[in-house]
Amino acid sequence: MTFTLLPIAATWLMQGLSPSLTMLYVGRILGSLGFMIFSTLVNPLMAELLEPKYRGFLGCLSEIVVSIGMLLAYLMAELFTWRLVTILSAVPFIPIFFLSLGVPESPYWLVRAGRMKEAEEALITVRGPLRRLSAQEELLQIQKSIKEQPQARLSQQVWHISKPQNFRPLLLMTAIIVLRELGGQFAIFSYAVYFFRNAGVQMKASTCTVLLGVARLFSTVACSSLLDRVGRRFILTVGSSCCAVSTAIGSIFLLWDIPGSSWVPVMAVICFVLGYGFGVGPIPWVLLGELLPTPIRVVGACICTCLYATMEVIVGLCFPQMMDEVGLGGSLLIFAAFNLLLMVVVRRFLPETANSSLHLLEYVFKKNYSTDEDRMSPHEPLLH
Repeated sequence: MTFTLLPIAATWLMQGLSPSLTMLYVGRILGSLGFMIFSTLVNPLMAELLEPKYRGFLGCLSEIVVSIGMLLAYLMAELFTWRLVTILSAVPFIPIFFLSLGVPESPYWLVRAGRMKEAEEALITVRGPLRRLSAQEELLQIQKSIKEQPQARLSQQVWHISKPQNFRPLLLMTAIIVLRELGGQFAIFSYAVYFFRNAGVQMKASTCTVLLGVARLFSTVACSSLLDRVGRRFILTVGSSCCAVSTAIGSIFLLWDIPGSSWVPVMAVICFVLGYGFGVGPIPWVLLGELLPTPIRVVGACICTCLYATMEVIVGLCFPQMMDEVGLGGSLLIFAAFNLLLMVVVRRFLPETANSSLHLLEYVFKKNYSTDEDRMSPHEPLLH
C-alpha cells in the first residue's frame, strides 16, 4: 500500500506537465491502476486494524476525505488552470506516504506468517499500551480464526470461494456494489452541470459542482457519526431509499415536462447526493472489510474493486447513449429502479455488523441467521 503512493503522485505530475495528449492518457491510466491497488488494500487493512466499536466511524473517514478532495478540486477548478490543479493533486500523496510508514502491518497477515510477537505489537500500537491485555485477548481470537479458516496462496483462496459461507458474503457484496453503481452515482456526479442545464436551470458550472460537493460532504459526515450507533443496515436502507425516491420524482417531472417546475429535478439531484453520502457511498466500503471472511478477504476485495471499476466504465459509456434513447427523465427512472433494488437487497439479505468482531462475523453466513430488528438491536453484538 505504501509502495503505490509516490508512483500515484508521479502520475499526477505526468498528467499536469504532459507535453502531449498521449502522455496525458498514459499518466491517467497508470494513476488509475495505482489508485485501484491502493483502494483494494486499504479497506481490508482498516477492518483488520480498527476496533469494532469505532470501525464504522473510522472506516467512513476515507469517504469523508474523498468528499473533501472532490470539493477542493471543484473550487480549484474555478480558481486555477487545469494543469495547475492536476499538479496540485499530487501534493497530498507525499504526507500520506510518510504517515503510512507508521501504520502497522495487519495482525491477521502477521499471524499467518507466524510472527506472533509482531502481531501483538501491531495490536498494541493501534489499541494503546494501556490495553495490552485486551490486545492479547484479541490476538487469541485472530489465531483461532486463522486456525479454523486458514488463508493461503491465491489459488487456494479462489478454491475457498466455492464454500457457501464464503461465497454468500462475496455474492452479497458484489450485488451491493454493482447495484450501487447502476444507481447512477457516476453519471450524476460526472454530468451534474448537464443535469441542471437540461432541467432548465442556468447556473454556473462551479456553483453546481460546489453545491453537490458540499451536500455530499455534509451527508457523509452525518453518516460516519451515526454508523456505529444506529447500524449499517438501517442507514444503508435509508440512503438507498432516498436515492430511489429522489431520482423517481425527478424523472416524473422531466417526463411530464411540467411548466415552472425546473427546480424539482435540481432538488432531486441534490437529494440523491445527500442519500448517496448518507450510506450508499461510504457503507459498502466499510462492509467490504467486515463481511468478507478471512480465507477470501484479499481475493474477495480484489473482485469487488474490479467490479466497481468495471461498472463505472459501463455506466460512463452507456449514459450518453441512454440520454439519446430515453432522455434524462428516462435515465433517472432507470437509476431509481436500481436504487430501489439495492434497498430491497440490503433490507432482505444484509446482516447487521456494527460492534461485532471480525472473528464473530466469520459465522454469520454459516447458518440461517435472522437479521430481523425485533430479534437483534444494532447496539448488540452480531453473535453471542
